[in-house]
Amino acid sequence: MTRTTPPQPLARPAPPAVPRPQACAVRRTCVRWQHVVVALVVACCGRAAGGAGGEVWFTAPVYNASVPENALGNTAVVSDAMMGVFLTHPSLRVKYRITGGDERNFFKAGRRVVGDFCFLELRVRPDNHDVLNRESRDQYRLRVKAQHRRHDGTKEDLPGAVTEVVVTITDLNDLSPFFMQDNYSVRLSEDTPLHASVGRVKAEDPDEGLNGQIYYSFQEPTSVFAIHPTSGVVTLTRPLRFLEQARYELTVQAQDRGRQQHGRWLRPAKLYVNVTEENVYDPQILVTKLPESVPRAHLSVVAIINVADQDRGRSGEVRSLEIVEGDPDRVFRVLEGSAANEFTLAALDTIDWSESPFGFNLTLKATDGGTRARFSYKVVRVAAPPAPEEEAIFPQAVYEASISELAPVGSRVVQVGAWLPGAQRRVQFSLAGNKDGQFQIDMYSGVITTAAPLDAETLVLYTLTVVAATPAAPASLPPRHQASAKVKIHVVDANDNTPMIVAPQGVVRVEEHKPAGVWVTKVRAQDYDSGENGYVSYSLANADDVPFTVDHFTGEVLTTRTLDYETERRVWRLLVRASDWGAPFRRQSEKVITVHVEDVNDNRPQFERVDCRGYIDRSTPLGSEVFTLSAVDFDQGNIISYRILGGNEDRCFSLDPTSGVLTLTCDLHDLMVSERVLNVTATDGQHFADTLTLSLQLVQHQNPAVDAWATLSCREVDVAQRLAEQMARAAENNRPDDSLSLRSPPPAVLNLHAPQLLQMPLEVRVRENSEPGTVVLRMGAVDEDEGYAGHLVHAISWGNEDSVFAMDMHSGALTVAGLLDRERVARYNLNLTVHDLGSPQRSASRQVAVTLVDENDNAPKFDKPAYSFFLPENVANGTSVYELRAHDPDEGLHGVVTYSLVTDTRDFRLDPVTGRLSVAWPLDHETHDVYELRVAATDGGARSAHAYVTIQVANINDCPPVFPEQRATAVRVPEDLPLGALVTLVTAHDPDSPRLRYSLLGGHEDMFSLDEDTAALRLAARLDYETRPAYNITIRATDYGTPPLSATTYVIVQVVDVDENVHTPVFMKDVEEARVLESAPPHTLVGTFSAVDGDSNPADAFVTYSLVGPEGRGVFYIDHTGECDPCLCHPACPPLA
Repeated sequence: MTRTTPPQPLARPAPPAVPRPQACAVRRTCVRWQHVVVALVVACCGRAAGGAGGEVWFTAPVYNASVPENALGNTAVVSDAMMGVFLTHPSLRVKYRITGGDERNFFKAGRRVVGDFCFLELRVRPDNHDVLNRESRDQYRLRVKAQHRRHDGTKEDLPGAVTEVVVTITDLNDLSPFFMQDNYSVRLSEDTPLHASVGRVKAEDPDEGLNGQIYYSFQEPTSVFAIHPTSGVVTLTRPLRFLEQARYELTVQAQDRGRQQHGRWLRPAKLYVNVTEENVYDPQILVTKLPESVPRAHLSVVAIINVADQDRGRSGEVRSLEIVEGDPDRVFRVLEGSAANEFTLAALDTIDWSESPFGFNLTLKATDGGTRARFSYKVVRVAAPPAPEEEAIFPQAVYEASISELAPVGSRVVQVGAWLPGAQRRVQFSLAGNKDGQFQIDMYSGVITTAAPLDAETLVLYTLTVVAATPAAPASLPPRHQASAKVKIHVVDANDNTPMIVAPQGVVRVEEHKPAGVWVTKVRAQDYDSGENGYVSYSLANADDVPFTVDHFTGEVLTTRTLDYETERRVWRLLVRASDWGAPFRRQSEKVITVHVEDVNDNRPQFERVDCRGYIDRSTPLGSEVFTLSAVDFDQGNIISYRILGGNEDRCFSLDPTSGVLTLTCDLHDLMVSERVLNVTATDGQHFADTLTLSLQLVQHQNPAVDAWATLSCREVDVAQRLAEQMARAAENNRPDDSLSLRSPPPAVLNLHAPQLLQMPLEVRVRENSEPGTVVLRMGAVDEDEGYAGHLVHAISWGNEDSVFAMDMHSGALTVAGLLDRERVARYNLNLTVHDLGSPQRSASRQVAVTLVDENDNAPKFDKPAYSFFLPENVANGTSVYELRAHDPDEGLHGVVTYSLVTDTRDFRLDPVTGRLSVAWPLDHETHDVYELRVAATDGGARSAHAYVTIQVANINDCPPVFPEQRATAVRVPEDLPLGALVTLVTAHDPDSPRLRYSLLGGHEDMFSLDEDTAALRLAARLDYETRPAYNITIRATDYGTPPLSATTYVIVQVVDVDENVHTPVFMKDVEEARVLESAPPHTLVGTFSAVDGDSNPADAFVTYSLVGPEGRGVFYIDHTGECDPCLCHPACPPLA
């Protein structure tokens, strides 16, 4: 309770009052003062002591006075000062008049004379129908003038007797608070945070002081909202649930703090709170996969994830994005991005995609920030890192290689390489387009070798497709990564084909008697080889001279001289040789071409006898033979016919054209001539013989005994002899010739011997880090055959796994051709074979063991790239979490693995030998709930590997709730606070659980109520300072753990006293008179004064008295009970001045 200082007079400051002993026990309260003027007249020589004579003036130029509003007529205006003038002369009759400041005639001025002082009495006029209203006007400045009234009734102004009275209209709490509007409406989202301002109601009360101070309260109790008692601000004290209640109708009361007048109607206001379901939308997860992963500090970002929520406020915020399924080993991380609601999905760089060839189906859960959180799920397919474009996978899109067609089966052609990003397992190769099976490819090394003999003459270019893929798991499914490249293999022609003479076919014929250089035929040989290996030249291989020659380049066969069918060989057997230009040896073939010399009609028929003369008897009968012609032709098979050229115009003779018989066909007697001359000839149809003349004399013998009717004699020529000689030479020259059939093939054509291997080791050792091209051994062999039969080629027949070795076909050098890996294959058993090029082909083989010497080429490898474990936070120190395993396939010290913990932490320990990960320090979920540990495995050669261990510390209810204030919280509240008002909020924090339950302990439940969820402490009953000035409240917060833990705090509610002393004590009279003799002894009772107080509270109605005026103090004193007596002899009285 506060104490106020009593008002002091305006004229002069009063000396401090002298306390009475019994006044010390007066209750402390807000004291209200009322003054009364007491005129004490001391009887001395029969006159009262008064003021001195002189000019008249007011005791103060300005007086402060007050009157309550709505005062009735004749209500006095009260002032703490003695308003008026001293009467300086007994004859003065002073009257007061208001000369200004009272435009509406509310006041009237009166007087009252007590002794030598004329009091100014101001009162409210009773005849004015208007009332004083402080809310309309709270102050009047009245100008008052003192006048002297003469005996004749006239008035005379007293010079200087002018003053001003400032009349303050005091408030009576005559008005009730009124709201600025009857209804208020607000919209709240259901995720509005607790204790947020909902809105504000506003009421006005024109009254003054406590009468105008407004308290706001809800008419019906509510735990969902609270209203500030003085500001009218409404706050939220419980979470809103749209589905539970979408609209609240609150009745708000406004009441001033002044004394309430009965029968006054208070009009409340309505506050409508409409709850909106703001968190309507689920968060939307938008995934943008990157075309290729982006490295970032042991991670590879595979996707950018944006989470969008169409809600507003906190409901539209993203509280979290997490992986809830599909990542059992926690090899993925969700990291916050650079922009709001942006996240990155990253994979650990140690992930082994070969173990997860199908990738991962990660289930993401996005949760918004709403009070009633909404969430959504999205499955993100994270495939194994895709193979880049083919140009990026294969060093080249098209491979070109060449190989000799003489290469043995198993010869190396070309090696293709493919790099598939992110592929942890070996790439497997396969061939497409190899329909004839001429080639094969090593599945892992990509080395293409021959699988069958090649023939450039059959196909000189092979176009194959090499497919590179990572194998699927299981193998029955399609491969994960796949790419392809073209391989063009040019088969280099070798001289493996003998030119074959294909023309001419059958018998070749040439006519005799042609000049030298006559074209006989054209030899054409076919060699399927190309280039110089297929370029053919021709020659004659006959041992004897023949009348023919062959053009070496064109193969045309020509005669070298004129041929004669009749005398020379009629059938020639030419041995034609066709030779190619191949290297290192030529290949050739021979063929016998039979040339028949054809007889041509190059000879004229010749008569054996010429110059024939004779006679014929005229009596020769008709039909008689006269002569037989005989002609020969040196050509074979020609048919000679005869004819008469002349001398037979009368057709007396007839010549048989075939037999050459000349017969008589007429009667010679009739002829008048003595001689007949016939010209005859012989022809072969083309040529004619020389004309033969037959001269016949016509005679008449008339002698029947004559033997012949005609006789002719001719001259013999040597035609028959020459024909015989010619036939003899022809017979000699055409005797059979078997010389060509007895010829043997040359030695170079025969393959009589197999290759012989020279001395070479049966086992060799090669370091596994040997560079390609390193010579392992050289294979030596000899072959006694000549030519191609003795020419050797080398190959690896089998045992060359992964094609890591290559054999030079010609030199026999065995070299390293690929990357050796002892850990994959420690020993190769190679079968080395040497072939000759003879026909049939012969070969020899030998097995050689190649042992690889170990190098520290392997880093340790953990059995998993990432591990994930759950541990309760109360796990004991030394507890084993897991025994990590890393394997190094190298030998010796290179394969010894040492473990270490890369992450700097004291909470865990990793055994360097066993890999045992154990707890080394007490764990605390509230301090560190997730550990991301990076561990290393190092071999003896300083090669290392890393893995990640995620340990999630499970929460145990080991932490009790904690109040922010360790000491008691003190709250001051006025005693007139309305019911339901929020006193304070005392919330606790529990690291284990965000939800707590609050309760009151130790009583006071009748005075206060506590919301068990929000810890809102409200007033449940009216306070009374006088009854109890303070409350010590114990609040307990209990979590929902097992077992539940709790904590307590204290709230001290200090009740602030409110001034309830409404009424001022009122004296019965404004002026009291008393008389005392000047000879009266001390403690003489002068008078008893009484005042009344209208307060109902006895303490507030208790009245004490004191002297406040300056005059008489030190001479008189008043008992606090109202008795006044002189204190001249009282030891407590101060000496008189």
